[in-house]
Amino acid sequence: MKAQTARAQAGGARLIKVPRTAFLAFACLALTALNCLSQTTPDDPVTLLRRQIGLDNAAPNAANPQGLRIQFQKVDKTHPADAQAVRYRLLVPGVPQNQTYTLAVWRIGTQVVYTPGEVFANAKGLLMWHQPKPKQQDKDSLGGADEIEVDLKAARGEPVRYMLASADGKLFIPGTVVPYPLESGQSNCRLEARLGMPDAQGLLVYIDGLAPGTAVPLESESQGEKHAPVVTADAKGHAVALVDPTVAGTNAGVVKISVNTKGCSVSVEVPWGEGSYRPL
Repeated sequence: MKAQTARAQAGGARLIKVPRTAFLAFACLALTALNCLSQTTPDDPVTLLRRQIGLDNAAPNAANPQGLRIQFQKVDKTHPADAQAVRYRLLVPGVPQNQTYTLAVWRIGTQVVYTPGEVFANAKGLLMWHQPKPKQQDKDSLGGADEIEVDLKAARGEPVRYMLASADGKLFIPGTVVPYPLESGQSNCRLEARLGMPDAQGLLVYIDGLAPGTAVPLESESQGEKHAPVVTADAKGHAVALVDPTVAGTNAGVVKISVNTKGCSVSVEVPWGEGSYRPL
C-alpha cells in the first residue's frame, strides 16, 4: 500500500483521508452490490478498503431509504462446541415483512458467501429460515431452529460483514459485527481500528465523539516510524481513515494509533504483518 496515492509516495503519510462520497462510491445497489462484491476481490487495496467502509458507514440511499442496518444480538450458548466462537442472532428492525431475502457474508481475505436458501423476517425484524407463523410475528428471539444464528470466530479487530437483499433487488441492507473489537474510549470519545486484511497491512480507523468539523491529528507509530496526518470530523463528530502500518524493510510489527486532543485521549495497538492474524 506504499504507492496507493501520490500523496503517500511524496509525503510518506500512512493515512488516506476518505471523502464522504467514498462511503457509497463502491455501492452497486441491492442485488447488484452482492454480485459486484462476489465477482472479484479488487487488486487495489485502497478500493478494497473503501468497499468495506461503504458497508460500515452506509447512509440512507435509493436501495435503503431508511438507512436500516443488520443488528447482531449475542446468544448464550448452553453447550458451546467452541468456547471461542461468538453466537449472534440477526435482526433488522423496520425491515419490510412478507418478502423473501438473500443473505450473504463477507469476511476479510475472502469472497462473498451466500447463505443457503431464502431468508424471511417477522414483525420485529428477526431474520428467520422460514416464513414466520402468526404466533412468531412479535418475537425478538425464537431459537436456532427458526431464527438465523451465526457462530463467529475472529481475530481481535476483525470485522464480519453481512448483507441482506430483497428478492426483487430493490432493498440492500448491510451490517458489520466485530466480535473482539480493538477500541479505546474516554468519555464520549471512541477510537476503533478494524483489520482491512488478515495481516493488518491495511487498517480502517473510526473515531467518534469529536466536535463536528474538528480537524485532529491521527498519530501513528510503527516500528519507530511516526506520522500524524489530519482527519476531520463530519457533522456527527465521526471521522474515518485508512492507515497503512507497514515499514520498509520490516515484515511485521505493531502500530500504535492515537488521538490526543482536549477531552479525547485514546489509543489502540495493532499487530501487523507476517504471523499477526490469530483468531481467538
